[in-house]
Amino acid sequence: MFMYLLVLPIVMGFPLSSFAEFVDKGEYVEVAKGTKLCSNVILEKSKGKLDPEKFFWRVTSNVRANGTQSIAAFVLETVYDRQSGETTIKESRYDQDYAMFFKRDPEHKGMLLMISPQDGRVEAIVEMCKKKKQGL
Repeated sequence: MFMYLLVLPIVMGFPLSSFAEFVDKGEYVEVAKGTKLCSNVILEKSKGKLDPEKFFWRVTSNVRANGTQSIAAFVLETVYDRQSGETTIKESRYDQDYAMFFKRDPEHKGMLLMISPQDGRVEAIVEMCKKKKQGL
């Protein structure tokens, strides 16, 4: 009976641990491939560019030997079909895949810094996108 009580929490906890999206790998963080990242913190340089509610990134590669991962930028667009009268929301690729480092943000708990490998500049502060109703 004691062994059953010991093994049960381990077995129940194992599936939850396999879904970790952010894994610390030394100085950088590995983000699971396919993870959708949104920005809730607007940087000064990005003001007025795109509505953060309609813009997100998707991680498109596993971590490479140099610590970078590929990401692709997407926008959500409202599309109206004149024949059916239906309005739908469509994901459109905004930019090609490009390399990025991820680090934990010391100022915003649970968020990551997307850092350019070219010059070390912070490109965005992101977190996993929250599920919400698609009402643009």
